[in-house]
Amino acid sequence: MSNYQYESEFEQSLIEYLSTGNITTADHLQGLSHYLDFPRKTRIWEYLPDIKTTEQLWDNFKGILERLNRQSLKSPLSENEFNQVKTKLAEQTRTPFEAGKFLYGTNGVSQIEIDLDDGRHVFLTVFDQKQVGAGNTVYQIVNQIERPAVIPGKPNRRFDVTLLINGLPIIQLELKADAHSVDEALNQMEQYIKEQQYQGIFSTIQILVGMTPHNARYMANTTADYFNKDFSFAWQKRSDNSIVRSWKDFADSMLSIPMAHQMATNYMILDGTPNKTMLKVMRPYQVYATQAVIEGIKQADFEMGDKKIGYIWHTTGSGKTITSFKTAWLASRLPKVNKVVFVVDRIALTKQTLENYRAYDPDNNDDVSSILDTNNTRDLRKKLKSNANGIIVTSVQKLGKLAKSRDFTAPNKNIVFIVDEAHRSTAGGQFQLIKDKFKHSVWVGYTGTPMFDGKSTKEIFGELLHAYTIKEAIADRNVLGFKVDFKSTVDIRELLKQKYPDWSEEKVDAELEAMRKEEFDEAKFLDNDNKSTITKGEKVERTLTRNFYDESDEHIRLVVADIFKNWRNRSNDFKYNAMFTTHVSGTGASTPLASRYYREFQRVNKERSEKGEFILKVALTYSLNTENSDGMAQANQALHDAINDYNAIFGTNWGLNTIPEYFDDLSSRLNKTVYDRNYLDLVIVVDQLLTGFDAPGLNTLYVDRILKGAGLVQAYSRTNRIADLQEKPWGQVVNYRWPVQNERLMNEALATYANKDSANKVEEPTPVYGDDDPTPPWLVKPFNQQLEEVKKVVQTLAECTQNPDSEPFMQLPASEKAKEEMLGQLRDFNAGITKLKQYPAEQIDGHLAGFDYDNPDALIEALGMTPSQYEMLTTVLAGELKHHLSKEKDIPISQIELRMTHIKDIKVDYDYLTELVNQLIAQVQAGETEAAEKTEEKIQQFANGMEDTSYAEQIRRATQAIMAGDYPLNGQVWKKISPSELSNAINAASNITIDRKLLDFRNKWGITDIINNAQIRNLIANHRYGEKDLDDDKKLTNIITEGSKNYTALATDANTQQLTNIKYRTALRQAFYQLADGLVQD
Repeated sequence: MSNYQYESEFEQSLIEYLSTGNITTADHLQGLSHYLDFPRKTRIWEYLPDIKTTEQLWDNFKGILERLNRQSLKSPLSENEFNQVKTKLAEQTRTPFEAGKFLYGTNGVSQIEIDLDDGRHVFLTVFDQKQVGAGNTVYQIVNQIERPAVIPGKPNRRFDVTLLINGLPIIQLELKADAHSVDEALNQMEQYIKEQQYQGIFSTIQILVGMTPHNARYMANTTADYFNKDFSFAWQKRSDNSIVRSWKDFADSMLSIPMAHQMATNYMILDGTPNKTMLKVMRPYQVYATQAVIEGIKQADFEMGDKKIGYIWHTTGSGKTITSFKTAWLASRLPKVNKVVFVVDRIALTKQTLENYRAYDPDNNDDVSSILDTNNTRDLRKKLKSNANGIIVTSVQKLGKLAKSRDFTAPNKNIVFIVDEAHRSTAGGQFQLIKDKFKHSVWVGYTGTPMFDGKSTKEIFGELLHAYTIKEAIADRNVLGFKVDFKSTVDIRELLKQKYPDWSEEKVDAELEAMRKEEFDEAKFLDNDNKSTITKGEKVERTLTRNFYDESDEHIRLVVADIFKNWRNRSNDFKYNAMFTTHVSGTGASTPLASRYYREFQRVNKERSEKGEFILKVALTYSLNTENSDGMAQANQALHDAINDYNAIFGTNWGLNTIPEYFDDLSSRLNKTVYDRNYLDLVIVVDQLLTGFDAPGLNTLYVDRILKGAGLVQAYSRTNRIADLQEKPWGQVVNYRWPVQNERLMNEALATYANKDSANKVEEPTPVYGDDDPTPPWLVKPFNQQLEEVKKVVQTLAECTQNPDSEPFMQLPASEKAKEEMLGQLRDFNAGITKLKQYPAEQIDGHLAGFDYDNPDALIEALGMTPSQYEMLTTVLAGELKHHLSKEKDIPISQIELRMTHIKDIKVDYDYLTELVNQLIAQVQAGETEAAEKTEEKIQQFANGMEDTSYAEQIRRATQAIMAGDYPLNGQVWKKISPSELSNAINAASNITIDRKLLDFRNKWGITDIINNAQIRNLIANHRYGEKDLDDDKKLTNIITEGSKNYTALATDANTQQLTNIKYRTALRQAFYQLADGLVQD
C-alpha cells in the first residue's frame, strides 16, 4: 500500500477511488468470501471539484431539490421560496438528534413544507428511505469546503471530504497523512463541534469519520457535551470480525453505496431518552447480525416452513438492545410481516425494554408510538388481533398465560417473535406451547449467554446466525475486561489449627499447599456423606466453613468494613458506583441476609458520619414477599424500613404499595439517568438487576454467594460497560466466600463464553496463554504485573529525558521521532497509573501491593521515581512536549491528546508565579542578567507544567517582554504586584510581545505605513492554521500591492530590499501566512 506523506495526496486518492470504479455485478458475487466482507456497490459517488463554498453547496442542494420535486414545482424555486427551505431546515436540525429525526421524516419520507409564490402550499421531498442506493437518489463528494467562523474570534475552517446524499452533507471525513493518528482527525471534528461549525447546511451530518491511510474510525455526530471517542468504532469484516485497517478496504465497505447510505439511515439509532437525546450509530457486528436476521425472515415460509430463523449470540454489554430493536423495526416494515412481538423473560424487564424501544422509535411522539405495551393478557390478545403493524413488547409469562387459554385462537397473521435473553425465556414447557399455538410464526433468539447443555439454544431457535463473544468484545474495546478478587473473611489456616490442634505449623503449611494442588487425602477432612461433585479443595473449604458465611455477623461486619476501606480505590475516587449481591447456600430465603447487610451498612454510615468520614448512599431491593411463608413479615418490614431511609435521602415518598415505582426510581439513581442527578453509591440485591441492567457509571460488583455459568457472566457484565476507557479501564468483581470454588466457576464460565466453538459443542483443551503471561485475555493482571509494566514505561521515559549529566526527567528528547515516541509512552504511563490507583492497598506475600491514597508517594517510589521527578514529568515535561509537538507537527496544541492522571494533587501555585514575575522584573531593571536568565527558566518551567495551554503561552510571551525590557514600559516605576493582579500584568506584557512581533514584521517588509498592528490582528483573527484564507476579500493582495511600491526604501531587512518585485510579492504573502500560523498555533 502506498504511503502518504501529505494529507492532500491522500485526500485526492480517496476521492478518486470513491468516484471511479465499477458497480458490483452478479459475476462479482462468485467469490462469496469477498462478498461477505465487502458489500455490493450499486452506485458510484460523483465528485464535484468546483464546489468549495457553503453558498455553492446550497445551490447544488437547490438544484437537486427541484429535480426531485418536478411534479410539485412548475418552475425553479425563487429566492423567497428557497429561503423558506433554509429556514425550515435550520428549525428542524438544531441538534444531530433532531437532524436524524428530520432525515427520517414520516414513515421514512423526509419533507419540507413551504408556501410557493403562486399561493400553493407544497411538501418538498428531501429523502425517501425506500430509495437507498437506487431510484433518483443523488450521491456526491465535495472537498475543501470553506466555512467562515461562527463564533467571533474563532478561525475560519475548511472541511476535508464530505459525502452528500441528495445534496445534503451526511458523512464528514477528516483525513490525516501517515505518521498521524485517527485521534487527531476526531479531535479536529470535536473542535468543529465546539465552534458550532456543523450548522446551516452542515447541520444534517450524521456520521463523523477519522481516517488515515492505515486506520479509520467512525462515530455518530453529537453535541460537544456528549462527544466521546470511546464510542468511535473501527469497521470489521463480516467473515471473522477482524478489524479493517486499509483505507481502500474501508472505502469498499463502509463508504460504498448503498452501505454508506444504509449506515446513515437504517443503521442509525435516534435515541430519544429524556434529557439525553442523541444519535447513535451501530457497530459493524450489530449491522451484520441485523442483516442476517432480516435476510432469514425474508426467506422464511410462514405457512409450511421451519419456524426457526436462528439466534444471535452477542456478549452481554455489546449492545443487544439496539441490535434487537433495529431488527424488530426493520422486520415490521417487511411486506410479508404482519406483526413483530418482542418477548422478554420477566415482567420486570417489560417496562425497561418498552422505554428503550420507544426512545429509539423514530415515529414516536408524545401521543403516538409504534411500540406497543401490553398491560395484561386481554390487552395482549387485542393487540395481536388488531391490524396495526407495530411492535408489541410483552413478557413470556403473558404469552404463556394467553397460549393456555382455551378460548384463544392465534390470529391468522405472519408474526415474527424476537426473544430477548433466549437462554432464560425458553425455560420450561410453556415456551413450546406458545410456539405450537402460533401457527404462522417464525422465531429469533437474542442472547449474551446461550445454553449449550440440556436443551440448547440451537435446538430451540435454529442455527447460530452471528456471534460476537466476550473475548472479541474486550479485544475491540466494546466492553471491558474484569478485575476479579477472591477474598475470604475466614482464615483456613486458623480453622485447620482449630480442627487439628496437634498439627505443627509445617504440617498446616503442607496441607494448605496440598489443598491448593488437589493432592491431599480427601477423607481426612470430610464427612462420609459428602457426595458433592465439587473439587477436593472446595470440599475441604466448604466443610471447614459450613454455615459461617450465612450465619456469622462477624462475616458481614468484615465484608462491609472491606468495602468502606477500599471504596476510594475501587470507585476510582468516587467516580463510579456499585452493586452488592448476596444469596444463602441451599434453599433458604436470602432476603434476611440482604437485610442484615443493609443494617450493617447503615450502622457503619452512622459511625462514620459522627467522625466526619465519608458515607455511602445505600439502597436495598428485592421482591415483596406475598407467599404467607415463614419470615414474610420480617422480610417485608426490612424492605419497608429501607424504603423509608431511601425516602429520607432522596425526598421521595415510596412505600410497600409502590414497589414498582420504587424499583424504577432506584434503578435510575444507580444507572445515573435520574433527573436530579442525586445518585446511589451502592444497591444491595438478591437476584434483581443482575441481568439486563445497563449502567455505564457502575464499575464494581460485590458478591457474597455462588455464581456460575450464564448467571455468572450476566452478573459480572453489569460492571463492564464502556464509559471512559482511561477512568474506567475494567469492571471489578469482589467475591467474599469460598474463593477456591468461585475462582474455578469463574474460569469455566468465562472460558465457555469466550469461545465461539462452544456453540457447536467443540471440546477444546483449556487455553494456555504462555508461561510469562498466564492471565486469560478477559481478566486483568495482578497488581505486581501491572506495576512492572508501568515501571518499564517509566524506565523508558527516564532514558529519553536525561540531560547531559545523565539526570532523568530533566529535558525532552531532541528529535521529532523521539518526541512522538515519548507522547505514546506518556499515554501508556497515564493508562497504567489509572489502573494502579484502582488496586486497594494490601499485603501480598509480606509485601505491600496496591495504592494508598493516604501515602501516594509510595507508588511513585515503587515506580522508581522521586516525587519531584514525578511532578517534573507529569507537569513540566508533559506540557513542554505538547507545546513542541504542536510546533513541529504544525497543528494546534488542542489536537495533541494527552490527559494526565495524577497520583497526587498538583497545585498551581500562583503565589509562586507572582513572586517569580516580581523577581524577574527587579533583576532585569537592575541589570542582573545571569540571575534574570535563571528566573526566566523557572517561569518557563512553570508555564510548561500548566494544563491551561493558552495561559501558559501568555506567560511565555509576557516573559519575553520583560526580558526585552519592554515591560514595564520605559520610565514606569514598578510596584510589586499581588497574586490577584497577576493575570492583568501577564496579559499586558503578553500583548506587548505580540505588538513587538507585529511591528518587527511590518518594518522588515516595509509596510509600516500601509497597515498597523490592530489591522493585522483583525486580518488574521479568523485564520485557520495551515489554510490560505487571508485573502478572501483581497485585503492581503492590496497590502502586498502597496508594499511592493516602496519596499526597497522602507524595508529594514537588507535581504528583503534585494528581492525582485515578483519575489517580494510571493515572499510577503508566504510570510503573512507564517505569521498567522504562528499566532494561531500559540
